[in-house]
Amino acid sequence: MRLFGTRGKNDGSGDGLPQERLREKSYYSGNWPERILPYEHLEPYLSVWMKPHETFAGKRVLDVGAGECTYTRLIADRFGPSEVIACDIFRERMLPVVQSNHNPRMKFVEGDCYALPFAPRSFDVVFGSFILHHLQNLDKAASEIARVLVPGGTYVGIEPSPYNPLHLLRFVSGNRSPNEYLLTQRRVRDVLAAKGMSVSVRYFYPKLPGVHLPFLSSCMGILARMKPEDSHART
Repeated sequence: MRLFGTRGKNDGSGDGLPQERLREKSYYSGNWPERILPYEHLEPYLSVWMKPHETFAGKRVLDVGAGECTYTRLIADRFGPSEVIACDIFRERMLPVVQSNHNPRMKFVEGDCYALPFAPRSFDVVFGSFILHHLQNLDKAASEIARVLVPGGTYVGIEPSPYNPLHLLRFVSGNRSPNEYLLTQRRVRDVLAAKGMSVSVRYFYPKLPGVHLPFLSSCMGILARMKPEDSHART
């Protein structure tokens, strides 16, 4: 499947890219993927805190900030969506999957989460894995997510638990992308609720399904549903 549908100056040259994206490109460019990465170990990151089959089956899904497309492939292969579109600002991260893909449900788009190259109300589900805590302008990204969701559509997100000691140590030590921020449950709720979404957050640890305490959990799962009655009042 070829890469298609670019928008903006995302050709990798760096010309015209905001400083935030230049920093991110510098962080990743020394290690662009050369092969397809496995995804089997990622299924618990969905199954221990939500019902992925009910959420994705038969739906048109956007994987925003798809990176190496591991979750894109997991959703396409395991959960029966009608279509999954992987979108990332750096095509280099998607290329190994693009060049070897044989799943007709999967498509690939180079695009910016601050200006998603899709029409309003294009997707039943928008999925993001460890993407929101990399965004300086979270409000703008949330506006774009809300714009492309259909009324009643769902945002599914996975983010690091801001209370996990190992995550806090990694953050303080600087062993991270320069575009990485501590994202709290309150911040997530406030930003997404302002876009007309009802938001639920659940902490989890994929290897221990019974663990849901913030300090013991490694991740924060987010389900945010567009309210149909608010579908014309998005900000």
